Amino acid sequence: MRDEPGRPPAGVGRTAFLFFLRFLAVSIPLYALYAAAGIHYMKLVATVSKPLFSLFDLELAMGRALAVTEDISLNPIVFISLVAATAGVAIPRRIWAGIIGFAVLTLANSTTLFLVFLSASRGSERLWAGTEFLNLTINFFLPLLLWIVLLPVVSLAAGLRRPQDNV
Repeated sequence: MRDEPGRPPAGVGRTAFLFFLRFLAVSIPLYALYAAAGIHYMKLVATVSKPLFSLFDLELAMGRALAVTEDISLNPIVFISLVAATAGVAIPRRIWAGIIGFAVLTLANSTTLFLVFLSASRGSERLWAGTEFLNLTINFFLPLLLWIVLLPVVSLAAGLRRPQDNV
């Protein structure tokens, strides 16, 4: 039986469902790990931001920094879950993508932390608004963008293409 024109090829729903299950299977334990030991990642984000604080002669108050990083530090969980759930990509490539993406997200989170402190110290509403926009972008868009850029996500749908008719 041939696929009807305008309908997705058979198996799209199943593939998406299996991807979703793999995503959940990874993200739930990662979130549990974050809930138990996330303070260490938050401290890493704060530590990485220290050079920026020094450039602007700002003091990094670790207690306040940890309160801020708690709100911005979940994006690595989403990214690592996407990477781990991607089928059809060699494990070494997924590990490499995970390391690069984790580093990029950590730098982005550190930059956001710095900008939160800078906007507060300067009392700048404009800088605060820009920081909020950056924070939303980093938390919601950047993990997806990194996943698409660092892994051949097209491979998710490679098995779903219709076979070419032999004419």
